[in-house]
Amino acid sequence: MISYKIQTKDHLSLHVQQWNETEKAKGTLCIIHGLGEHQNRYTHVAKFYANNGFQVFSYDQRGHGKSEGKRGHTPGLHYNLDDLERVLKSLPNHNLFLYGHSFGGNVLINFLLRKKPNFIRGAVISSAWLRLVKKPKYLEFGIAKLMHKIMPSFTQNNKLSSVDLSNDRQVRLEYDNDPLTHNQISLRLFLDFYLAGKWALKNADKLSVKTLMLHGADDLLVCKSGTEQFAHKNTKYVEYTIFEDTKHEPHNDTKQADVFEYTLAWLEKIISTEASHSNIK
Repeated sequence: MISYKIQTKDHLSLHVQQWNETEKAKGTLCIIHGLGEHQNRYTHVAKFYANNGFQVFSYDQRGHGKSEGKRGHTPGLHYNLDDLERVLKSLPNHNLFLYGHSFGGNVLINFLLRKKPNFIRGAVISSAWLRLVKKPKYLEFGIAKLMHKIMPSFTQNNKLSSVDLSNDRQVRLEYDNDPLTHNQISLRLFLDFYLAGKWALKNADKLSVKTLMLHGADDLLVCKSGTEQFAHKNTKYVEYTIFEDTKHEPHNDTKQADVFEYTLAWLEKIISTEASHSNIK
């Protein structure tokens, strides 16, 4: 494994990892983690794709893991999008795929919709934060908007419980005892990405990158209807699957093997389809 740093536009240092060195790789995969966690929770995900011929990269988002920044805070949506863009500039762009989970899925969808990158071959989006199961009450939302204007970097407990992540007890124990996970979320991060999720749903038809969306049927954090609605509004570019007996983290639950094989088959299908089109030309 090779680690290196990327500097953000506001001079923070992001921790990036290259998981393997693969000659004649099928493609490159970059993993974008979720809220309160970090890239090393995807070690098994990275190893799976590395063992199947992909060159794999990941990074800790600002305010997470070994990257700099106040825990659980961002100055705004566009900072996270710019962070991702800077990371991608450091990667090989041959058959480049992105894999975003939850909060990372929100970042990824908004990156694809707003930046419109023409060098991305495809995207896998897991349990995307588009619509929360527990919507903020009107009064709470109003207070949050008011406080956001006064103190946007104020953080509070994100109220995530490991019980809601997976049916696998070992996964929950490791999450609870992981020194790099945290339970913080700032007013700015919440409001920006809550609204960005709603915006993405309204603009789903504008996505023009081949995308596979995954969601657990028993997700009690992020509503699977967000994934379903997004996919239904863009059947040209988006496919989706709901995994039964699965909570918020499909890659960490009891159907993990099915999730891995399904996503691998989709990635290889995209690569082979593009290759056949190139040969025809």
